[in-house]
Amino acid sequence: MWQSMLKIKMAFHRFAVLIPGLVLCIAAGPVAWSPSQAAPKAQKGGAGSVVDGEDIPIEGEGPGAPAAPGGDAGEAEPQSRPVPPTSGPPAPVTLTAYLSEGSAPMTADIVWRVFGGHPGSDGNYRLLQTIREPQPTIELKPGEYLVNIAYGRAYLTKKIGVWPQNPVREEFVVNAGGLRLNATLARAPITAEHLLKFEIFSDTQDQSGNRQKLFGDLRPGIVIRLNSGIYHVVSTYGDANSVISTDVVIEPGKITEAGIDHDAGKVTFKLVQRSGGEAAADTRWTVYNAAGEVVRESAGAFPTHILAAGEYRVAAQHGERQYAGAFTVAPGETRQVEIFMQ
Repeated sequence: MWQSMLKIKMAFHRFAVLIPGLVLCIAAGPVAWSPSQAAPKAQKGGAGSVVDGEDIPIEGEGPGAPAAPGGDAGEAEPQSRPVPPTSGPPAPVTLTAYLSEGSAPMTADIVWRVFGGHPGSDGNYRLLQTIREPQPTIELKPGEYLVNIAYGRAYLTKKIGVWPQNPVREEFVVNAGGLRLNATLARAPITAEHLLKFEIFSDTQDQSGNRQKLFGDLRPGIVIRLNSGIYHVVSTYGDANSVISTDVVIEPGKITEAGIDHDAGKVTFKLVQRSGGEAAADTRWTVYNAAGEVVRESAGAFPTHILAAGEYRVAAQHGERQYAGAFTVAPGETRQVEIFMQ
């Protein structure tokens, strides 16, 4: 098993949360808030599953409907609550969002969506309004509505009732945090960042051990806003087997900075008649790990791959003949492997 190390850096006040294979520190991140009106401690938010806030399925924009109250999107509404009428004068509705319990109201980067409270014949909830103000007051006719707040990849949906000429104030505790991903090569900076990518998966697995991929092909250094919880992160460097996976914890109102260290090296292959000789073109290469499993196949005179540290064998097919050799990759190493035609 390839060895890995995950380092989590932080700024400001720090504390640690420990899970197997992970050292995690949480940093109070720079989130735009106003200085007053803290979120009510008693309110229960019910953070939903992580979704892209810009891709919530709505009528005309996706195949499904936003999550109704209950399930992943929020706490179930009491069955005995009164149902407002569907006619009469409109009422003002003020929407306020909080990043976490006890925080100040959010003041930027929020998208509100207001849907009809009941699905249509096609099963979709009709989108009525999209608002990009942080704390809007809107006029709504009496009735029931689904209100969704999206903050990056974090979201929350609540069902609200509007009564004739009765002002409404609705508060949403998103329970969101941020994740910034970076990686190093043998504890040194990675200069070829175009070869580095991250994927984020759900913490839970199905009966086959598979996880749901939430985001793919993420680049380093970008803050990803997520609902609080545990996530499985996979970092891939290069096009072969330098793949590191670990779990991270997202805390409400905090930015987690995760640094993953790859123990890998860069290897270039040559098929030659003698040491330092000209590389033979039209060569097909197969790289095997110590267990005899195929790691990478390629073709050409100078194929280059990033391989996890360890022992390997390589086979070079040139015309009707095949040549082979063994080599070792050390962390952070850049080397050339020559296979001799003899």
